Amino acid sequence: MKWCKKVVSLIISVCMVFAFVSTKENSAIAKGKEGREEVRVAVLAEKQATAPKSVEQVIHLLKEYGIKAEKISAKEVAKGELEKFDAIVIPGGRALNQAEALGEKGRKAIKEFIKKGGGYIGICAGTYLATNGEGEYEPYLGIVGAQVVDIKHWNRGCGDVQVRVKSLEHPVISGYYGNLTVHYENGPILKKIDVPNIPSYVELASYTSDIHDNGPEGITPNTPALIASEYGEGRIVLFSFHPEYTAGLGKMLVQAVLWCAKTSPEEYPLKLKKVHDMKVKGTWLWGSTVYNLGADGAKIITDQMKEYGFTDMFLLVKGTAGRVDYNSRIALGLAHPDRDILKEVVEEAHKKGIRVHAWFVVNSDKQWATLHPEDRMVHIKKGPDDSRISPLSVNYREYIKNLVKEVLENYKVDGIHLDYMRYPHIVFGFNENYEVAEAAKIGIDMDKIKSLIDRTFYTDKDGKSIFEAYDKGDKDVVSWVEIRKNAVKSFAEEIKEVVKSYSRRVKFSAALMPEGAYNSNFLTAQNDSKTFALVHYGQDYQDASSIYDFAVPMLYWRDYDKSPQWTAALYNNAAEIFGNNKRVYAGLQTYSPVKTYDLSEAVSYIKQSESEGIVFFRFGTFGLSKTAVKEAENGEKVMTVIMTNPLNQDNSPNVDITKVEIELKGNYIAKEIVERSSEIFAKISENRKVIIITGNPCIPQNGTLKIAISVQGEESKDVEPAQVRFYVTDKYYEVRVYNQY
Repeated sequence: MKWCKKVVSLIISVCMVFAFVSTKENSAIAKGKEGREEVRVAVLAEKQATAPKSVEQVIHLLKEYGIKAEKISAKEVAKGELEKFDAIVIPGGRALNQAEALGEKGRKAIKEFIKKGGGYIGICAGTYLATNGEGEYEPYLGIVGAQVVDIKHWNRGCGDVQVRVKSLEHPVISGYYGNLTVHYENGPILKKIDVPNIPSYVELASYTSDIHDNGPEGITPNTPALIASEYGEGRIVLFSFHPEYTAGLGKMLVQAVLWCAKTSPEEYPLKLKKVHDMKVKGTWLWGSTVYNLGADGAKIITDQMKEYGFTDMFLLVKGTAGRVDYNSRIALGLAHPDRDILKEVVEEAHKKGIRVHAWFVVNSDKQWATLHPEDRMVHIKKGPDDSRISPLSVNYREYIKNLVKEVLENYKVDGIHLDYMRYPHIVFGFNENYEVAEAAKIGIDMDKIKSLIDRTFYTDKDGKSIFEAYDKGDKDVVSWVEIRKNAVKSFAEEIKEVVKSYSRRVKFSAALMPEGAYNSNFLTAQNDSKTFALVHYGQDYQDASSIYDFAVPMLYWRDYDKSPQWTAALYNNAAEIFGNNKRVYAGLQTYSPVKTYDLSEAVSYIKQSESEGIVFFRFGTFGLSKTAVKEAENGEKVMTVIMTNPLNQDNSPNVDITKVEIELKGNYIAKEIVERSSEIFAKISENRKVIIITGNPCIPQNGTLKIAISVQGEESKDVEPAQVRFYVTDKYYEVRVYNQY
């Protein structure tokens, strides 16, 4: 009987264990639905070892996303204080100093913490610390199968560099894709090594920039920039760059923390504590877009802009052809002699409280080039250009200033906006009467300049000679770049003088090439550098900040093969140069091949950067929608989506929308369609996240469609409740849509 009692006792014990495990699992599931217990993160803060700026910014970012983060000292780590936390962040600083401050006891405590299931996030120095060191670097932790390459040249450079996302499915990199712009400060260059009992790391992103400001070339490209690994029961994420210093990467850092803490955004929902809305929503507009819509074109467009919250328009009054879109007495040609487009637009816009900026293209003028061939820009190989004008031409400067005066005197515009205030490329600017004559005055060796450009783009095609010569301080190259830079600057200053002599209230602005906003030189980041912009275009953001009331960097990410995150990185840099985010509006691409998802991402990044404004290029190339969710009388939530089709034939012959997709965001799902037009067919997808609308067409040119759907769930404040996509033609070519919310 004794054995029977033992068996029964054993069975009861096993059942109790299973019951306990089951209860624990069910409890965890319940907490997941309600929002799990608070994730707690320690951030190492130690004098002479961790950078105070890095520490503070990491804590700030985590708190912005609702994650509790606090400083921990090396002594507290050694005393076992890590047990109170889910993960530790070792920020930027000096890795050897960090190892020394922690001491053997502290380093052991970190390793034991990770082995038992804790998380480790290393940033720059914190990544050095995690690797396997030799010699004087022996105190490194050795918790990952990686070693630093060429540690002798650890100070290889600082600034914005490029990385490419590799493991799209990994939770740390979720939502990021393509080429990212990241801030780099002498971060470790890693290589994979075999370490007993440590699994190989997963490479999440790799460097594409060749960083060799202080070190040999060719080492950094294709090396890991971001890796994830495991150590015992714990998880590790290592950043060679600084996500906390990079606009748009805050969420990536948070995702790294959650993954290391063994949770996820689904279980631990992330919500930004504040969502910024922009005061200025603008769009560039061609005069032909207005003209093509007939006599009511200005009214149609301004009605649409008002309905969808636009505050400013930048109307092209003088394009590259040289013709103007107003009744001018001095212009060399009129774009539409039968109508005064500027007058029509100003009258209609001002009725609706929309500001109008007269947009002038300068230094590109086919009319002037034809009549004044001596003023043309000269290409180093091809000779005089048939439409570009040297910004050093005194006569052309006077002509442009007189056009600006004419507009200011006859139209109540709110701003003068310049475009093409630059050279198009380093291969331009060899007019003997202007740039070459200036070079001769100060004794520049023009044979050297031409030889360097030849090596860069023609004979050797090395893509670097002229740029690296500038970064290394070559006297002739620096002086040549200064001539072109001063030509651009002085021309802009002369136009500013005209504008401000007329009225201080008229805003003076310019569209700028984006590369000038990079925080790096060519030796650090190659084409993605301030050097590249300065040498190529003669356009300098520091100069611009002293000239213009505001600037619009043309952040056309798809044209530059970047991800939408790039827009935020460069916007933040530009705002810092201008000293005020109210003086920089983000110019965003809305033409092909941009998709709605990309555009939505870019807008979201710019909002998170707390920009005062965005400007879309250009009206007539994108759709419009706005979404609102309200509670009906019966207690149901109803999502109303209003959509307008402003597509114009100067962009595409296909202007009718034949299909619409409305994708619900957050955790919203559709229950039923409660209101729609009888002329369309609408259905809800099987997963109840997408409403598909078709018709022939479902939204004609300048038509508007409204649909209402009963929904359940909650929205996330930092994204739109629904994302609307338009399609044209039988092949359903996607047209990007600006979703107002």
